[in-house]
Amino acid sequence: KLSETLDMMKRQDPTFRAQESEETGQTLISGMGELHLEVIKNKLLRDFHLNVRVHKPRVSYRETIAKTVEVLGECHRIISGAQVNAELKLRIAPDEKSQAPGKVATGWFPQDEKMIKAAQVAKETLGEHAGGGGLFGFPLFNCTLTLWEISTPDPILSDVAVRIAAADAFNKALHDAEVVILEPIMKLEVSVPEEYLGDIVSDLQQRRAMITGSDHRGKQSLVFAEVPLAKMFGYSMAVRSLSQGRAGFSMEPFAYGPAPDEVRESFG
Repeated sequence: KLSETLDMMKRQDPTFRAQESEETGQTLISGMGELHLEVIKNKLLRDFHLNVRVHKPRVSYRETIAKTVEVLGECHRIISGAQVNAELKLRIAPDEKSQAPGKVATGWFPQDEKMIKAAQVAKETLGEHAGGGGLFGFPLFNCTLTLWEISTPDPILSDVAVRIAAADAFNKALHDAEVVILEPIMKLEVSVPEEYLGDIVSDLQQRRAMITGSDHRGKQSLVFAEVPLAKMFGYSMAVRSLSQGRAGFSMEPFAYGPAPDEVRESFG
C-alpha cells in the first residue's frame, strides 16, 4: 500500500520523488525542502492512514583495512559422518585502486584439476564475504584479497571444506588487519551575506567540516568545505535559520574518508 500511495503522489507532484535504496533497504523520499517533506509525511499518516516511521536516512558506510596480514584458514570437521579437511593461506592488503568489493586474486597453484576447482570455490566464497560486508556489515573497499596456497589432503575435493576454510581465513584476516570505517564526504558550497559568515563557519566546524576555501561574488561570501554526509541531515533548515533565509548551499558526493572513533564505537 505504501508503494502504491507513493507512486500516486509522485504522479500528482512532479517535485516529489521516492525510491528504495539498494544499500540500506530504506525508502527514501525527497522534495523541495523539509517543509515539503513534512506535508508529505502528514498526508501519509492522516490522509492515507499509513503507519509509517519517518526518520533520517541511513548513511552508506564502507570498510577498509589499515595493514597487510597473512592468515591460515582451516576446516577439520566431520560432515555427514565423514571427516573433511582443507586449509588455505590468504593475504589481505590495502589497495586504494580497488573501489569494488570482492576483488580476489590468486597466487601460483599447481595446474591440476583438483586445485583449479578448489581455487574457484575459495575465490567465490571470499568474494561473497567481501561483498556482503566486513566486521561491521558494510561493503569492503580499497583492499585486495590474495589466495596463496590451498591444501586438500582428502582424495575427493570437498567444496564444503574449502568454503569453511575460506570463511575462516576471511574472518581471521579482518580481525588482524585493523578494520577502518569509511564515511561518505560531501563537497559543499555555501553562499551567504558577509554579516552571517561567522555563524555559518562556526556551524560547519561543529559538523566536522573542513573549510577548503572562500571567495566573494558580489555582496555574497562563498565558503567551500568538505563535510561528512552524516552531519548534513537537516542542514537546509539550519542554514536558513542562521542567515534569516538569505543563505543558500549546494553539495555533491566527493569521496570516502576515515570516520572518527565515535562513529566506530556507535556500531559496537
